Amino acid sequence: MDILNTHPAGDREEPIWTPQTGPPQTDRIPVAVYEAMGETQITAFFHAFYRRLGESSVADLFPKSEQNLMRAADKSAAMFVFLFGGPHVYQKKYGRPMMRARHLPFVIDEAARQEWLRCYRETLDEAPELFAMPAEHVDAVWKFVVDFSAWMVNAETKED
Repeated sequence: MDILNTHPAGDREEPIWTPQTGPPQTDRIPVAVYEAMGETQITAFFHAFYRRLGESSVADLFPKSEQNLMRAADKSAAMFVFLFGGPHVYQKKYGRPMMRARHLPFVIDEAARQEWLRCYRETLDEAPELFAMPAEHVDAVWKFVVDFSAWMVNAETKED
């Protein structure tokens, strides 16, 4: 896909919108998150998160079958292993992240982002108890995903 093309290949007909703020400028997530959770708990966190997404108002953006939904969750977990301070699992399996480019085929407006964030927040609120995330770092993780998710928005929200 040519990321400079405002109409990428595929079914997307809507022009690509770019946030005026540009790429996220946010602090890294403390390495203590990875040290406490490890790959196993990070993956479990993302499985719970993706199950929420699969039942949300943005479920149409995600795979329909449980098996494929969990494959997508595993791919996101691999990226977050690195973001949470661990090894470059995603990069070894899939190459350069290029997260915005990878999301361009999907129409993501601010309303979709807010629904994604709602599901993430619900999972994050359970993370210290269920997934061994250090409670003192929950706010840092939340700030990171709020800031980073703004860069994934690629369509203007249409007013009704």
